[in-house]
Amino acid sequence: MPPSEPPVPVPPPRLESPGTAVRRVASAAVLFVCAFLFVRTMLVEPFGVPTGSMAPALVGNHRETACPRCSHPVIVGEPSNGDRTPDACCPNCGQRGIDLDATWEIPGDRLLVDKNVFNARSPRRWEVAVFRCPVDLSKPYVKRMVGLPGEAIQLVGGDVFADGVLQRKTFAQVREMRIPVFDLAYAPPDTWRSRWHVGPLDGTAKPADETVLRDAALHLDATGDRPALGLTYVHWNLDRRQEMPLDDWLAYNGPPHREKRVPVHDFLFACDLDVTAGTGSFALRLSDGLDTVRAEFPIGGADGLRLGVNADPPALQAGFALAPGRTYRLEFAFVDRRVHLAIDGVSPFPPMDLPAEPELYPRRGGVSRPVQMGVRGAAVVLHNVKLARDVHYRADGSHGTKAPYQLAADEYFACGDNSANSQDSRAWAIPGVPERDFIGKPFLIHQPLKAGRVTVNGGAKTYQTVDWDRLRWVR
Repeated sequence: MPPSEPPVPVPPPRLESPGTAVRRVASAAVLFVCAFLFVRTMLVEPFGVPTGSMAPALVGNHRETACPRCSHPVIVGEPSNGDRTPDACCPNCGQRGIDLDATWEIPGDRLLVDKNVFNARSPRRWEVAVFRCPVDLSKPYVKRMVGLPGEAIQLVGGDVFADGVLQRKTFAQVREMRIPVFDLAYAPPDTWRSRWHVGPLDGTAKPADETVLRDAALHLDATGDRPALGLTYVHWNLDRRQEMPLDDWLAYNGPPHREKRVPVHDFLFACDLDVTAGTGSFALRLSDGLDTVRAEFPIGGADGLRLGVNADPPALQAGFALAPGRTYRLEFAFVDRRVHLAIDGVSPFPPMDLPAEPELYPRRGGVSRPVQMGVRGAAVVLHNVKLARDVHYRADGSHGTKAPYQLAADEYFACGDNSANSQDSRAWAIPGVPERDFIGKPFLIHQPLKAGRVTVNGGAKTYQTVDWDRLRWVR
């Protein structure tokens, strides 16, 4: 028999003293604190939004409830001077006198700010930035940059002109800055019949009935005895029972005041379009009070997609047609005198620009019927129908209004999206924001809050929780 191998000695277990474990925990804590301080000092810093000058994109301290008539969310800013928050008004159906006394005050959005991005490049137009206010360097402000160094800035009809040229947005920027004004999914008890009229724009149109408006959708059927069907959005005030132009009132600021409301002209329409049957066409039109732009979609044929202005010959995208049995996401915008169209997120045409000389703007009338649609020889259903407007920059304050304001070679012109209630370059004694005073670019709303309710021992308790629906990137 082979000799047996000697057993391998087993080392005794190492016993760690309590002092060693404490030192390891302390070392890990120190490393965590050092890493946190490094990230906060050199890379990223949280920033709270106390006021509503950038609403609705960024929300300050506020109170929130649901409209008792249409259930749409209603958010109203909390005054910084400690006064009682005014009664709310629904931004969707216009319901007034919504009581906020029983609601909680909710802190404003918390942002994560990239502190290094402006070391690598300069701020861009339409970009949100955090900076030290030029009239009080102790206060950080968050605004949108609308004017760049060396430009002469003027605000005309809600739009931004630099050196006499209208500054237009990309489609992505239009989406980022849109302000909702109507959502078909939130309907009052008597439905939205008063805001959707069937027929032409010659005064003979009638409010839609249940054959057109039902199940939070618009049903347009022109496959039977009716070869064509038209539908128009009418901005009808449910309480005053009258048609009114869309204006720049923002529900965040409290009840509307007629003397402070300014007509708006730039709109974005979006929906999910179900093509259910037939061979024909579907058309969309948008108006800014001066011109009408139209998009015509063939259904089941091959005529091609058309995009035009007024009665001018349209541009043609040959070979395109909507197919029955499919659903398409449509977005159609007429903003900054520029036309955008997207189908399932893809733009079949480049942006179409219309003339935009400042002298044209006074000719635009108030717009109470911004959207019109129609169908021929086919049937379609529109879901998730929403209408929004663009930010309307009021020509208030001392700068950028009657005469252009000339920015220095290192200055930026900053404005809040909530133009009716924003202290910004329009009013500051020192309008231009020097590039050296920029702190960084917000890139994430990381802690939007809302009030939650839970039942404990038969009673309802209110608490603050994260509003996951508003957790998003800031572009």
